[in-house]
Amino acid sequence: MNKIIFILCLIIAGCTSKKTIVNPEPVKETAPTAYIDSSKIELDSSNPFYPLKESIHDLQNQITDLKSQVVEYESRLHNPIIDTELIKLIKSPNLKNEIVMNTGTIIQGTIVSENSTQMIVKTQIGQLTIEKEFVVEIREIEPLTPNVEFDGNIEDRQSENVHTYIGKVKNIGGRRADFVRVIYYFWADDTSPIITDSTFVSGNSTIYVNGVISDASVESTEIADFILTTTIPDTVEVEYITKEIKWDIFE
Repeated sequence: MNKIIFILCLIIAGCTSKKTIVNPEPVKETAPTAYIDSSKIELDSSNPFYPLKESIHDLQNQITDLKSQVVEYESRLHNPIIDTELIKLIKSPNLKNEIVMNTGTIIQGTIVSENSTQMIVKTQIGQLTIEKEFVVEIREIEPLTPNVEFDGNIEDRQSENVHTYIGKVKNIGGRRADFVRVIYYFWADDTSPIITDSTFVSGNSTIYVNGVISDASVESTEIADFILTTTIPDTVEVEYITKEIKWDIFE
């Protein structure tokens, strides 16, 4: 009996001495640490982390515009633009008289007023008071006008019914002739006109104060070319030909 009790005590003591084993929680695996090479990072300049008022592209465009404005300004300094409104204000002197003094001096101007002893003359440099006792002669000055005439021989090229006249004109007057035109008249034997044809000369290019541009002007002492092509039918019999030059005067 005592042995049985002793064995039971041993069994109970052994059971209480056993340690309770608790299953440990599974260890969570952490991701490996990633190392970033900062030298290989590419920044996107188009999407900054704060807003920009002007981009680099806008600044480049502004610099380009500024350069073009500087170039235009410098070109105006070296090549000034002639304002047609200013040309209108420039008046050419209207000289009507030529006064010869006893010293041999010749004064050109316009007599504004005079009395028995003196005369006031308006010249290019202002008004002059001249004593009549020193005046030898007073002459009238012809106004400056153009005078255009044919210069040299005129070439006549014929091809069947087509006639081409090639020649030159010269302005021997003292002023520019504008819109110079050569006119040919073809006459019958009874002095009746058959055909009339004309052409403008190839002269200087002129810009008038009203903005019109023409290349049919001939300056004083200069020469211009002309070519006139006309067709004469076989049914028309031309007895003789006359020609003339017409022009206008514009500011």
